[in-house]
Amino acid sequence: MNIQSFVNRRKELGLSQKELSNGVCTQATLSKFENNGKIPSLKILIQLCNRLDLSLDDVMGVNDSKSKKIVKSMNKVEFNLITYEYADSWDIINKIDTKLIKDDNDALLQYYYLKGILNVLDDGDLFDSVFDFNQILTNYDSEGKTIFTFLAYTGMGMVYAKQNDSTKSEYYFSKVFNDIYGMEIENVNQIWRYISIIFYCALYYSDQHDFETANTLLNYGIKVGADNHVTYYIARLYAQLAINDCAVHGSSDEMLELLTKARVFSEFNNNQKELLKIKKLIKDCK
Repeated sequence: MNIQSFVNRRKELGLSQKELSNGVCTQATLSKFENNGKIPSLKILIQLCNRLDLSLDDVMGVNDSKSKKIVKSMNKVEFNLITYEYADSWDIINKIDTKLIKDDNDALLQYYYLKGILNVLDDGDLFDSVFDFNQILTNYDSEGKTIFTFLAYTGMGMVYAKQNDSTKSEYYFSKVFNDIYGMEIENVNQIWRYISIIFYCALYYSDQHDFETANTLLNYGIKVGADNHVTYYIARLYAQLAINDCAVHGSSDEMLELLTKARVFSEFNNNQKELLKIKKLIKDCK
């Protein structure tokens, strides 16, 4: 469904929601469709489309195949972030022509998030990251209705943490932290994104030596992963718990147990890069 093309057409014709819905349905019905994707009756939708000179297929049809392929490739990039495959991710992102997704707001949100976070994680241009995250916060999700706003806040916090600006980084991480437990998880992609937010927030608080907050988030991430049968992130969550435990207590049986759990999940998922990192940590701790 391409609701954005419907909204764009209404605005091109200079019609308000009230004007378009007049005599067809209530403004509230139209608003729920445009803002929340709640589809009205087929009869109402046909009348609204006719007023905008749109076919039903323009709104209800499957998105353009090129756009779908781009979204599929970006989903691969999101997975790559977990397994540290940054070079492959850049190769994918750099080939994307944003003109092909200009009418797909969700795809644009995903694109700017991935481009921004890749620059942060792969020691790229932090100014570019700020620009990309601001595209989300000011242009494509200015009302903060999607999880991408929280991903952008997390990314901004990571940018300023890299610049050792504790005031600004704490500002953005606090905005995430205040609402993190209330986020709704509606699909598999949102689970990945939700756990990403938890992990990067926890990493920030670990770097600040606030291990109580960090460990609470890490354990919460493990619970979310287990409850939703997501295992790829659990290895990284256990590994970070072990690193935090070592920072507080030094080498211990508890730390080795956490690393062993991390290794088991890495082996199960065949995540070779994470496995090498964990094996090195285990070796260094003995």
